[in-house]
Amino acid sequence: MLKLFLSNGNFRNFLLFQGLAGIGNGIFRIFMMWAVHAQYGNPLYTGIAGFMFVAPFVAGFLAGPFVDRRNKASLLRVTCLASLCVVALLLLVPYAHRPGVWFLLLAILVFSIADVFAGPARTALLPKIVGDDELIKANALISISATIAGLCIGFGLYVMMARGAGFELVYGANAAVMAAALVFSIFVRDKGHEKPGAKAGADARRAYISELGQALAFVRRGVMLRVLLALVFMSLFGQIAYVNVPEFAEAHMGTASGYIALSALALVGGIIGSYITRIVGPKLALSKILVVGFVAAGVARILFVNVIATDVSRAIWIYVLYVGLGGALGILIHTLQQKLSPKNMIGRVGAITTSITSAAAALGALLGGVAGTLLPSVDMALVIQGASSIAIGAFLLMSRSMRELPKMDDVKRAEG
Repeated sequence: MLKLFLSNGNFRNFLLFQGLAGIGNGIFRIFMMWAVHAQYGNPLYTGIAGFMFVAPFVAGFLAGPFVDRRNKASLLRVTCLASLCVVALLLLVPYAHRPGVWFLLLAILVFSIADVFAGPARTALLPKIVGDDELIKANALISISATIAGLCIGFGLYVMMARGAGFELVYGANAAVMAAALVFSIFVRDKGHEKPGAKAGADARRAYISELGQALAFVRRGVMLRVLLALVFMSLFGQIAYVNVPEFAEAHMGTASGYIALSALALVGGIIGSYITRIVGPKLALSKILVVGFVAAGVARILFVNVIATDVSRAIWIYVLYVGLGGALGILIHTLQQKLSPKNMIGRVGAITTSITSAAAALGALLGGVAGTLLPSVDMALVIQGASSIAIGAFLLMSRSMRELPKMDDVKRAEG
């Protein structure tokens, strides 16, 4: 991986851009939820904030034809600049007057819309920068570097917030990171890009919509339907819990630093999940891993809620187990989708599932906001999520097609 970094200047710039942009995106998502909670202390507002974060991705499949016709590097610069402007306004506007909640919610919406276009652009640009045989190394290096850097910055902000630093420090750090990302984006090149003519573009759009219909028909049958339903309910109940986490952290850990600590630990879920997947993935059938994984994650979530009231340090270890199991389930389901889908449909199936699960997450955010105001205790929102995970495991166990899933290496790809 180090050789790839040193030998490919375009990838080096892309890695630095994406790493910094990812850190800036993570800081924004973590602290905006806390900012809304800290200013109003109302779960209904954090629910709307969660909705603003995910709602644009419901229409994410429409971004594909737009991104395909444009220079990916230029599109990344524009979206990065838009994100930087949002953060800069959050930093500067309070000096003139105190912004209301709708200003914060609008900022979240604009930031998320920019990310809808940035995601496909990053995905489409990387294969133009590195060879097919280097894609796994490139993705691994991007993920590892972004996670490590994000944890370091998150730890620094955690210490500062614990000492009473205000949101202006967070917005300033966020703006600085996004500005650095914008600088490196200037040096990223989309080599070989050719803009299609108007007729070719229109034909491509019609073909794209038609292909999405084929992908929708594919995900509505067999194992894919069960996998999609599991993802939908994961997203729905996960978001119900997520929008109540700021209030939960404040109730049990006292300050913003507790919420930041939980958010930072969630970042390592992918790394822990990758390790868990490497251990059990080659040895056990997917049917067993998925069923046991969902049930264990649900149990860990419920235990975490019950233990944190009496022993925070022990609860943190249970939480680490929970995020690791969640990361492993995410990796396995994502890989299973790629293995089951015909090669000519992988991208389209991904676009369909992303839009459907985003719709579920958007609904979950609104329901979570309402639930936070009605439930007798905020703990109940997280317990409900844990119970839903156990229910998903039971649902998969009752599905014959899921019970027959072999080991990941033995999964057969469907014909296109």
